[in-house]
Amino acid sequence: MEKLLSLIIPTYNMAAYLPRCLDSLLKPGTLDRLEAIVVNDGSKDDSLEVARRYEAEYPGTVVVIDKPNGNYGSTVNAALPVARGLYVKILDSDDSFDSDALVAYLDALEGLPKPVDMSVTHFRILHEDGSEEIARYNVYGREPYEYGKVYDLDEVLSGGHIRFFLMHSLAYRTDLLREHGYRQTEGISYTDTEWATFPLFHARDIVFHDLVVYRYNLAREGQTMDPKVLARSLPQMEKMTFSLLDHYAALDRETLSPERKAFLQQYYRNRIRIMTKCHLTDLPREMFDKDRFAAVDEKLQAYRRELDIPQIKIFPANKVIRIDAYRYWEKHHRRLPAWLEAVNRVVDRWATFVYTRLFRK
Repeated sequence: MEKLLSLIIPTYNMAAYLPRCLDSLLKPGTLDRLEAIVVNDGSKDDSLEVARRYEAEYPGTVVVIDKPNGNYGSTVNAALPVARGLYVKILDSDDSFDSDALVAYLDALEGLPKPVDMSVTHFRILHEDGSEEIARYNVYGREPYEYGKVYDLDEVLSGGHIRFFLMHSLAYRTDLLREHGYRQTEGISYTDTEWATFPLFHARDIVFHDLVVYRYNLAREGQTMDPKVLARSLPQMEKMTFSLLDHYAALDRETLSPERKAFLQQYYRNRIRIMTKCHLTDLPREMFDKDRFAAVDEKLQAYRRELDIPQIKIFPANKVIRIDAYRYWEKHHRRLPAWLEAVNRVVDRWATFVYTRLFRK
């Protein structure tokens, strides 16, 4: 390996954002240790030209791959075979890094006694209203793991402190992914969830760093987590969920440790819950199709039974109004009443406000 960290930067029509992304990386203390692989996914704007300018200015650090459009997963699949870093991480081209934290992160990776399969950092979320919050792997403000200490992954997964990981916090040992033939689903969005899931079947150890490296931009119009975009992209989310479940069904689950299996069971239960929640509570009521969701639910429940996953429950995030939206669907074959959904949304907003003020900085 010639670099310490490779960054895969999927790029589609991001000419306006790519300079900010790359400028956040290309600083003193990074160039010799970092590789930025910009994968132009058939952009129709000037993204490729922007990337080529940086490649010319920073040879050996910025690498450009130009390919026909194949959506998010295809960019990762194109970059991973050529990555030269000991570790590899994804950075979306409309996001950026904290430059000082990146230098400190490279120092931390370099200082580990041996290469580690998974490396976890905090990340900053930038909201449309200008507010920010830091997503940390803590439990109501308590840090359960010692930073910089290498843990056995089974020990961490069995601790009950972590229910899932998110792409923005993760880097992997590059050869771990190659050894197990890692590939993401192509042609659909939201496959960053696969990045945060599939390696969990194989990773052996993990380290946490007390660094806020990734700056996750939720303020951009058209961002894939925008509710309007989510509504249009629901079929892609369904395909992604079924891909995750297919992967789990094809695995020899008897080879998993009891700790790993228990974690993955609750993880996949949560994936089914999230997909169901999108239909029953998140989708605007006027866009809800009862018959279509019935077909999706039938398929999800078939997976759940095959994989011995416990039945889901969908309570409001506020944990004040204790009405199970999925149980209501099973009994009445319709969503909760409109007035109750409206009350839930108001209480949820207040609960989220209180939580973020108390436990996130």
